Amino acid sequence: MIRTLIIAWSVLGLILPVRAEVKVSAEFPGGSVKVESVDAGSRVLRFKPTAHKNRGWDCWWYFKVSGLGRGAEWTFDLGGTGFAAPRQAAFSTNNRDWKQTAPGRREGGRIRYKLKAPGETLWLAWGPPFGLADANALVKQVAGAKVGADRFELCKSRDGHAVPALRWEPLLAGKRPAIWIQARQHAWESGGSWVCRGLVEWLASKEGAALRTCARIFVVPIMDVDNVQRGAGGKNQIPHDHNRDWSDQPHWPEVAAAQKWIQRLNRDGDFVLFLDLHNPAPGDTRPFYFGSPKSRLNPRRMANQVRFHQLSQQIMGKEPFGLSDKIRVSGPGYHPLWRHISKNWVAEHTAAGSVNLTLETSWNTPHSTQPGYRAYGAALGRTIAAFVLKPGGQ
Repeated sequence: MIRTLIIAWSVLGLILPVRAEVKVSAEFPGGSVKVESVDAGSRVLRFKPTAHKNRGWDCWWYFKVSGLGRGAEWTFDLGGTGFAAPRQAAFSTNNRDWKQTAPGRREGGRIRYKLKAPGETLWLAWGPPFGLADANALVKQVAGAKVGADRFELCKSRDGHAVPALRWEPLLAGKRPAIWIQARQHAWESGGSWVCRGLVEWLASKEGAALRTCARIFVVPIMDVDNVQRGAGGKNQIPHDHNRDWSDQPHWPEVAAAQKWIQRLNRDGDFVLFLDLHNPAPGDTRPFYFGSPKSRLNPRRMANQVRFHQLSQQIMGKEPFGLSDKIRVSGPGYHPLWRHISKNWVAEHTAAGSVNLTLETSWNTPHSTQPGYRAYGAALGRTIAAFVLKPGGQ
């Protein structure tokens, strides 16, 4: 959507009419905005997320504005609450490096973010975007870094997009611990992919060498690539979202492909860990894990889950995000399709001692930035290494 406006600028104390074009656009992968109005005189842009019928919650927004005038203070007035309305918006001058605005001011069903334009062009988003191009660049970079990683295509999505993934499969005799990590079963939860990126970067570092040279590690930075590309929320889409699709007959190709790989890894040897990376509700300002109900936790699995959580608290808990001291449960009282939630399905279909968790990293905090997420992903990597490599394991 493009708007062209006439704006009066102040020059040497005089108000002179100058024709300037203010353009608002979301015509790029992941873009989402519906402009409600633009008041050039008071420099207020009112907007809300694009509605995508049957594609999940209307909570993701991401757009470009040009012609603002360097140094001009604008108010970006968002129509939306809850999941659509972060306390601080993300902004960028190059669509690559993202910062947070000052906290917005809530008024009824709206929130207003004030921002002095650092340049003529500005990108604004719900949080730091991480799109399919970012996932492709990440796997290409790591696969080319000669750290033992191979790039592979998990599958083709329903819209025909190739779903990029990474794997480490060291050539060692005997059983090797197998680990599956994935992010973005809900497209709007971009923070999950940034945590995933931090984890992958840690795996590719010198510190991650001990883990990557002994374990079979598979990583998928984005599962719901179609909704990430179209700029839709994905959560509770029709017929159901990816994280309610883990049945014997999955609807989504990404889920079907992940299931086949996980079952193969489990047959081949020692499947030890499944992690699904998400962002939680806006009020959850401290990360936490979702675990399976007791019906999926035999004594061995329970003991391993407790140990993994204790290591997470010792390592990840030191990060600014922190970590909750409790594991929440998504069982029969959580959702009618609880058996079809990924970690519950994996627990039912893998080795008795495997740990299967959803990590919910908070998005509505001052730490929910590119550096913050990536540091948390690195801490997750150190946690996994401590769990797999140190005595007292599976």
